[in-house]
Amino acid sequence: MGNSNGNPQQPPTPPKHILTLKEAEGRINPYKMLLDQCIQHGWDAYNQDYKHKHHILRPRSRATIIFDEIVYKAAEVFHALAGVNFKPYRNSFFLYIGDDIVVRFKKIKKNGRCSSISTHQQSLFQMQIEIPGMEKGTMLQAGYVLDDLQHQLVRKLVVCEFDKRVLWTIELMREASAPVMEMPLAPTPEPPKHRFESKPEAVPESEKEKKKHKRKGA
Repeated sequence: MGNSNGNPQQPPTPPKHILTLKEAEGRINPYKMLLDQCIQHGWDAYNQDYKHKHHILRPRSRATIIFDEIVYKAAEVFHALAGVNFKPYRNSFFLYIGDDIVVRFKKIKKNGRCSSISTHQQSLFQMQIEIPGMEKGTMLQAGYVLDDLQHQLVRKLVVCEFDKRVLWTIELMREASAPVMEMPLAPTPEPPKHRFESKPEAVPESEKEKKKHKRKGA
């Protein structure tokens, strides 16, 4: 797409109030474990408490369940914690860290972008524009990424987006890898046992007669 001068249109420049990756890491690092805990709780609750319903729950229903479980856990672990404020805003919940970070919880696609329905609020959040009634700050999304089959949680991260572009990401805590178990060596197979014992070969009739005659003459 070009402008009136025939030059390609340049993407908009991110607002100056957006924190750099280094700045954001300094503010988020003290809370990384708690953010990871909330997201992991949402995924674990879905797999444990709703396992018997997985065959009928659609992706949107699954995302809603995980989101509600994450929000429940976030309200618990961030309650009365110094330096943060977790409160609802319309149909969302925002976590304010310090005075310049706003975090919301979302499912995240493999490309790092937030998975959301297009709304006016979503557009403002995407463009890092202050939403009326919401405190100022760099708007971030903390969430999870699933594998291609949507069966396993593969990443937990915080993402900074602007104009449908991922500016930077912060990886949250990863689950510890399962210990490598040394498999015992298989026992050496024994040779197969014969089911039947072999019988002595049959002696021809003529030979029997010879032996019989020898015994009689002895």
